[in-house]
Amino acid sequence: MTPGTAKTTKFQFSTATLCIAPMIEQKAINPLKHSVGLVKNVRTEGTPTKVDLTQGVTNDIVMTVTNGFSITGAGEVYEYTASNLAYGLSQDPTGLVTMAAPVPVGGPVAAAATSVTATIADAAVGDWIYIQENKDDQVHIARLSQVAGSTLTFAGYPVPTGLTFSANARVGKLNKIDADPSRANNNFAIRIIGLAVDGNTPISLHFPKCRITKGFSMGFSSDNFGNLPFEWTPMVPVPTDPGYSADFNQKMHIFAT
Repeated sequence: MTPGTAKTTKFQFSTATLCIAPMIEQKAINPLKHSVGLVKNVRTEGTPTKVDLTQGVTNDIVMTVTNGFSITGAGEVYEYTASNLAYGLSQDPTGLVTMAAPVPVGGPVAAAATSVTATIADAAVGDWIYIQENKDDQVHIARLSQVAGSTLTFAGYPVPTGLTFSANARVGKLNKIDADPSRANNNFAIRIIGLAVDGNTPISLHFPKCRITKGFSMGFSSDNFGNLPFEWTPMVPVPTDPGYSADFNQKMHIFAT
């Protein structure tokens, strides 16, 4: 055969789907549920570490033993969802939801006001809300202290002096994510799903136990789209880990056709 020519058509030229899930769900990872959405430049690198035995004044290697295999993963996540922001902080996103579209206010809101009229069906005491004037940066954030029909009260968070809202304003609910280091000790199962050019056959990398070591970045620029630069470190699962499976007992497992 001609030197350097192809033997198969299993070439890697594609984007990938990046899924993150709790370890206990690693056997049921579902891209429709666990995908972080639009990603670019997803990559994984593995580097063996070796111990060499040398001899003579020229230190020629006569024996080498592999004593480790360091694996890292990274990817650029472009969807700033509440769950992705939590993952970027290495936090469990349980309880965070995609909020419904905001609703119109029932009337103007004056400075120092502690309530607003708006029909939010699932509003409850303790929820965080925002009032926004006509889709601009005139925004007030408050926590609900009372809900009585369409009257939403936020005692303790009065509208600031000089800030008012017209009948064109709108109200919506918010997720609140605390950048609390004590909540960042979470292990996740991560799976990368790529498709080969030849027949769209899947190639998947499964990491049963990972710590997300980097990921939060919030840039505001009109030059380009921002992204969350996720990085994760795979670890070896142990039998006491929640969701441990003997089928996935290494830092990485590759599934290829």
